[in-house]
Amino acid sequence: MKIEWNEFLKNKSKNAMNIPGRNLSEIKSPLGNPILWAIFILYILVSGYTISHHELWGDEVHSWNISKGSGSYFDLIANRRYEGHPPGWYTILWTISKFTHNVAYMQAAQWVLACSVVFMVLFFSPFPIATRMLIPFGYYFLFEYAVISRNYSLAVLFACLICFIIRRDFKYKFLLYYFLLFCMSNVHLLALLLAASFHLYFLLLNIEKKEKTTTIGLHILLGVIIFLPATYFIFPPSDSALNVNFWMKIWSSHQLITLGQAPLRAFIPMPAWWYYNFWNTEFLLEAKTNYSIFNFINPLVVLTLLVSVFFILRKNKKSLALFGANLLLSFILAVAVFALTTARYAGFIYIGFIMAYWLFCYETPVTRINKWMVNILLITQLIAGVFAISKDIQLPFANLYKIDELLKEIPANDKLVTDYWTANAFIAFTDKPAYCIDMKKEISFLLWASDLEVIQKDPYRYCTGLKYFFQKEGVKTTYLISMAPSQSLFKVDPLLSTSFHVTLIDKREGAIEKGSNLYLYQITEQ
Repeated sequence: MKIEWNEFLKNKSKNAMNIPGRNLSEIKSPLGNPILWAIFILYILVSGYTISHHELWGDEVHSWNISKGSGSYFDLIANRRYEGHPPGWYTILWTISKFTHNVAYMQAAQWVLACSVVFMVLFFSPFPIATRMLIPFGYYFLFEYAVISRNYSLAVLFACLICFIIRRDFKYKFLLYYFLLFCMSNVHLLALLLAASFHLYFLLLNIEKKEKTTTIGLHILLGVIIFLPATYFIFPPSDSALNVNFWMKIWSSHQLITLGQAPLRAFIPMPAWWYYNFWNTEFLLEAKTNYSIFNFINPLVVLTLLVSVFFILRKNKKSLALFGANLLLSFILAVAVFALTTARYAGFIYIGFIMAYWLFCYETPVTRINKWMVNILLITQLIAGVFAISKDIQLPFANLYKIDELLKEIPANDKLVTDYWTANAFIAFTDKPAYCIDMKKEISFLLWASDLEVIQKDPYRYCTGLKYFFQKEGVKTTYLISMAPSQSLFKVDPLLSTSFHVTLIDKREGAIEKGSNLYLYQITEQ
C-alpha cells in the first residue's frame, strides 16, 4: 500500500517498513550513519584544500568589488542591476565586506555554502546510500559550484531546502516554502527558472491532494508575486551595456545549433583533458574537431541521456514535470538570450535532475535499474570532478593574485594605469581604486554600463586614453598592467604600436583560465 511521505512523518515508527522503495537501512536516521559522516568529513577536507589552492579569476572578484565598493545596501541594489543578476549573492558579499576587505573571506563563505549543500544531500535526502556518497564528488558539487566563488552554490542550497520541506506538513510550512522560493529566485536567472519548475511541482502536488480550485489559484497568484522581484532585478536598466539591444545584436542562429550541446555539458561535464586550458571544454564536443564521426555520435549520446532521465523519472509525473519544465525553460533561455555553452550555465539542467530525483525518491520505489542508471551518471560526474580539482590544485587557475609581484617592479615615482578588464584584479588584490586608461578615470569597481559600449566602439581606445593621461598628469611615461599579451593589445588598438614605445617588462602566464594572465608594460611617448 502506498503511503504519502507526510503520513510517514506522522507515523514513522509504526509504518516505516511500508514506504515503497525504501528499506530498513534507509529509514534509520542517517545522522547516525558513520559512513556518511566519513564522506562528509572527506568532502570538507578535499573541498577546503582545493578552495585554498584555487586562484580567483575575473568574474569572481568582479562581484566582490561591486559589493565591497557599494557604500549602502541601496547602492548595492542599484549597482548590481547592471549585472543582470538578482541581489542574493551580492548581499552576502556586501555583508562580509563591511567587516573585511580580504577577498579570501568570500572563498570561505563559498566553502561554507558548498559544505551545507553536501550536508543536506548526505543527511536529509531520500537517496539510496550509494547515490548520496557519489553526488558530493561530482563535477558540479565538488568543483564548478563549490570551488569557484559565484552565486550558483547558494541557489543549489535553497533548492535542497525546498526539496526537504515541500512534502512535509508542519506549522508555517507555506510561509517557509514561499520564503525559500523567493530567496532562490533572487540568486540567478537560472535559479529563477528552477524555482518556477519547483512551483509547478508544488501546484501538481496540491492538485493531487484534491485541494480546492480557489486554493490552487491562490498558489498560482502567490508564485507570480514571489517571482516578480527577481524578474525586476534581472531586467537591466536602459543605460546598461547588457540591455535588450545588446542581446538582440549578439543573437545568432548558432544558438539553435548549440542547444543540443547543453545536455552533454550538464550530464557528461568531463573536460577535454588534453588541453592545458581545459576549463569550459567538454571532451565529446572538442573531439569532433578532429574526428568527424563525433558529429553523429554526440546527438545520439544527447538523445540517450534525455531518454534515460525521462525513463528514470517516468513513474512520478510530478518529478518528471519538474525536470521537463526546467529543461524546457533552459532551452528557451538558450535560444532567446544566451547559449548554454559553459558548464556553469548548463549545470542547472543537471541540478534540476538531481532535485527531481530527490522528490521522486520520496514516494516512488527506486528500482535496481534506476539505481544503476543514476549511479552511472554520477560516476561520470565523479571522474570529471576529480580531474578538475586535481588540475586546479596542481596549476594556477588564474594569475591575477600575483599583481603585487608586478607592482614591486614599478619605480616609486612612476605612474601606473590598468585597462578595463584588468581593473578588477587590481582593485580586488590591492584594495585600492584603479586608474582605468580606457575610461580615463579612477574607479573602485566595474559596471557594465553604457560607458563600456563607448569603450568597445573606440578602435583606438588605448591611444586615446594614454594621450589624455599624459597630458593630464604632465608625464611621458607610464606603466600599464594588463591581462592582454602584446599581440592582443595591438589587435584591439592598431595605432598603439606606432604611436608609443611599448615594452614588456614582466609577465605571469600559465593560468588555466586563459584570460587570467598578467603583463606589465612600460609605455612611453614616441
